[in-house]
Amino acid sequence: MNKKKRNRLLGLLIIMVAAGVFGVRWYAQKQSAKDGESQQGISVYHVDSVQPIAQKRGEAHGGASSTSSQLTGKGVTMIGDSVTVGVAPYLKEQMPDITVDGKVGRQMSQAGKVLRELAAQGNLGDRVIIELGTNGPFSKDQLRSVLQTLSNAKQVLLVTTRVPRGWQDTVNDTMEQTASEFKNVQVVDWYAASQGKDQFFYKDGIHLKPDGSRYYTSLLVQALK
Repeated sequence: MNKKKRNRLLGLLIIMVAAGVFGVRWYAQKQSAKDGESQQGISVYHVDSVQPIAQKRGEAHGGASSTSSQLTGKGVTMIGDSVTVGVAPYLKEQMPDITVDGKVGRQMSQAGKVLRELAAQGNLGDRVIIELGTNGPFSKDQLRSVLQTLSNAKQVLLVTTRVPRGWQDTVNDTMEQTASEFKNVQVVDWYAASQGKDQFFYKDGIHLKPDGSRYYTSLLVQALK
């Protein structure tokens, strides 16, 4: 084979190789485009885009914040001991129209008189919160007598106690057992809700720091209908 023919064959071979490479690339690009088109119907969600949707759903179903904004405290009365005295400013912050009557050292045996006095003054609402038991135990009959005076109330909340004293469990058990006798009475289990939250309490393990008072208030707001 002379030199001229060899050069022609070599040139033809180069053209065929180049055409083959071009064809492979063209096919790959075309296939990639098809794959892209087939995936256009797939929804891809990122955390940043899903989170606002989740928040909106939560707001639509309501929660502590929405309840708080709707509840002014009108028609709500709370009586209690020194724990109530401590949380009163935070209750007023969330429910400015609430009536709060707290007194250091108060016992359940005094609750009936307090409620009668509030009623006489026109300050007893149709939803009543009772926070008593910090300073000592009481009998089922004593509690039953208090609850009977509130038989016409729309809602009565009994708040269990957390007090590092021998009567703590007796107080909470008495509330649980007696509340079941009354259709309008509900127990707000502060003892259970505060489990493991020592940071909310002062050294005595009874009275609440600001964060604890806010948490306590949020539980009451949620429990009110």
